[in-house]
Amino acid sequence: MSQSKAEKVLADLMDKIPEIEGILLLDTNGNVSVGKTITQMNHSEIAKNAAVMIASARELNKSINKGGANATYIEGDDGYAVTANTKNAILLAIIGKDAAPSLGLIMRDLKIALSKI
Repeated sequence: MSQSKAEKVLADLMDKIPEIEGILLLDTNGNVSVGKTITQMNHSEIAKNAAVMIASARELNKSINKGGANATYIEGDDGYAVTANTKNAILLAIIGKDAAPSLGLIMRDLKIALSKI
């Protein structure tokens, strides 16, 4: 998919879900393809940390015989970092604390968006 089409998919997702404060599309090495955040954030640092987290989640699931890691969810004091993952790509959303009741739907929408990219 072209970068402009990926940007459109992610912009549409941010428009649909106002609780998303940022969204990054990255490869499994932590390289950002497309990124958009509502505040100034270091996309490269976020992507590298996300790639390490996904690699660790995959190793954990492998060690407990649960297959790959298709999604991750981290709850922080002030919000969430959630991902939808494929073998070659990671879609990371940074979400405000007010999204707690909608996390399941947001995760579903992330997976759908990733399937379009």
